[in-house]
Amino acid sequence: MNLTRLSYIFLFFTILLGLGIRVYNLDKHGIFLDEKATILISQGMALEGNSQKNCFYTVGKSTFTPKEFWAEKNLDDFYDSIRRSDIGNSPFYYLVLHNWIKAFGISDYSIRFLSVFFSCLTIILLFFFIKEHLNNLKLALLACILMAIEPFFIAISQQTRNYSMSFFLTLLATHIFLKIIKNEETEIKSLKLYWFYGILSALCLLSHFLTATVFMVHGLYVLLFVRKSRPWYLLPSFLMIGGIAFGYWITYGGGDYTFQTLNYQAKIYYTQAHLNPNPHAGYIDPATVKNVTKKAIPIFTDLFISMNNLTANMVGKKNILLALAITVFSIFSLWKFKKTQEKWWLFSIIGVNMVGFFVYSTAKWQHLEIVNGGMLFYLFIEYWRNTKEGIAKKQLWLFLFLTLVPTIFLIIMTFKNGHTFGLTQRYSGFSFPYSIILVSIALLSANQTIKPLNYFIWVVFGVQLLFVGKTIKNVLNDESLKYNYRDKARVENPYPKIALELTKQYQTGDTIVYPSYLKTFYEGDSYVNSIKRSVLDAQYVNLYLPKDAEFIQTIDNKEVNKVILRKKDGKRIEIFDLKGDTFRY
Repeated sequence: MNLTRLSYIFLFFTILLGLGIRVYNLDKHGIFLDEKATILISQGMALEGNSQKNCFYTVGKSTFTPKEFWAEKNLDDFYDSIRRSDIGNSPFYYLVLHNWIKAFGISDYSIRFLSVFFSCLTIILLFFFIKEHLNNLKLALLACILMAIEPFFIAISQQTRNYSMSFFLTLLATHIFLKIIKNEETEIKSLKLYWFYGILSALCLLSHFLTATVFMVHGLYVLLFVRKSRPWYLLPSFLMIGGIAFGYWITYGGGDYTFQTLNYQAKIYYTQAHLNPNPHAGYIDPATVKNVTKKAIPIFTDLFISMNNLTANMVGKKNILLALAITVFSIFSLWKFKKTQEKWWLFSIIGVNMVGFFVYSTAKWQHLEIVNGGMLFYLFIEYWRNTKEGIAKKQLWLFLFLTLVPTIFLIIMTFKNGHTFGLTQRYSGFSFPYSIILVSIALLSANQTIKPLNYFIWVVFGVQLLFVGKTIKNVLNDESLKYNYRDKARVENPYPKIALELTKQYQTGDTIVYPSYLKTFYEGDSYVNSIKRSVLDAQYVNLYLPKDAEFIQTIDNKEVNKVILRKKDGKRIEIFDLKGDTFRY
C-alpha cells in the first residue's frame, strides 16, 4: 500500500478521533448567554424581545402564547435581532444556523453540532492545504492530529457560535489565495479562483468582522513578495465583492449601528476598567503595558500546542530563570552541533536538562517544555534557512504572519480602546492552523537533523500532550476557566426541561408565569441597559415549547427566579427555580 493511500486511511481515523472528542458531553452542559443570543438571533428574535412586540410590548396586553412567540418573522426582524444582540456581526453564520435548525431541530446537541461539523471540516481542509502547498504527507498528518486534539478548537467546537465556521472559511480563503499566486507564477491565466476568492471574502466578513485580519495579511504578502502585475490589480478588484457585501450590510442591513455600538461598548468597558476598586479586575483592566503584556503572553504561548498552558504552571523566579538559562544553552549547543556535527553537543543538552529536571522545585515537566519550545523554535529557524528561495520560503513568511498578526492587531486595538476586554484567544483564533503547521515542521525537522536528540524532544513533547489531554478533559467537563469561561461545570440546559414539564402539566385555563431577572450591568449593550422588565427567561423557554400551542403566559415583574404554573383554580405549582445566576449561564 503506497504512502498516499495509507495517509488517507490515517486521516480517516484522525477525523474519527477529532469527531469523537468534540461530540463527547456535547449537550451535557447548558448553553451560556452568547449561545442563547445566537439561537434567538437565528430565529429573528432579539434579546429582550424588541422584534416580538406582538408578544411582549403591546400596550394593554399582558399575556402571550407560544404561537405568538413563533409568529412569522420578516427580514427587518432578523436585522433588528442581529443589531441588538450581536452588534450586527455574523449574518452569514446566522443564515446557516437558521437553516440548520430547520433541518435538524433546536436541541443543544443539534445546534452545537454545526460547530463540530465545521471544526472537523477544518481538519480535513488542513490536510489538503499542507499536501498541496508544502507537498509533505507526513507533515499534513501530524498537523491534522495536533489540530484534532488542540484544546482551543475542541472548546470552540462545543459552542453555538460563529468561530468554527469562520476558521474554516479563512483557511479556505488562504488556500485559494496561494493557488492564485502559484497559478500566476506558472503563467496560468484564469479568473475562476479570483471569483471564488472574492466570494469567500464576503462570506468571511459576514461570518466575523475580524476575519479582515486574514485578508490584511494576504495583502501584506502581495506587497512584499508578489511581483507579477495581475494579482496587484485583480485581487483588490475581486475583494471588492467582500467590500461591497460588507458595505451594504453595515449601511443598510443589520450592521447599520455596528460602529456606533462598538464605540458605546468601548466607553462602557473603559469606564468599568478604570473603576476603583475595579469589580471586573482580571477580566476588564486598563490597557497598561503591564496588563496587556500579562494578558497577551498566554495568548501567544497557547497558540502553540507545544507550549499550551505553560504560563499557568510557571511558579518561582528561580525556576523560570533556570529554564531560560538551559534554553539558551540548548540552542547554543544545537548551533554548535550544526557547525561541527559533533554529537556530544546533543548529549550535553540531554545531560543539562536532566540536571535541571531534578533542580526545578515545581512543575518539572512544564519547565522542560520551555526548553523544548526554545529548541523547536531553533529547528524551525534552521528549516527556514535551509528552504530554498522561492514560493516555499515565501509561504513560510505567510504562515508566520498569519500566526502573529491577528493577535498583534488585537493588542493594538486594546491600547486604542484603553481596556483589555477584547484581548482574548477566540478573536485571533484564525491563527491556529498556521501555528500548528509551524510546530509540525519543527517536530519533523528534529527527526531529520538532530538524531538521537529527536527522541528526547519527542518524549518531552509527548509528556506535554499528556498535559494537553488533562486540559481537554477539563474542557469536556466544563471546568476550564480559560476555554469554558468557568471552573464549575454547568448542568444540562434547564429550559427544555421546563418546557417539557409545562407541556405535560398545562391545561386550558392555566397561566404560565415567568420571572423577570434584571442584571445591574449589561456588558456594553446599549439596547437593554435601562429596561424595567426582562423577558429573557420567557424567550428561552418558548424556544422549546410547541410552536402552535395556545398556552397563556405572562411575566411577573416582582418574581426573580421561579417559573410558576398558575392553575385555573388559583393553585400555584413551582416548575423550576433558576436561583439567580445559578442556572442562568
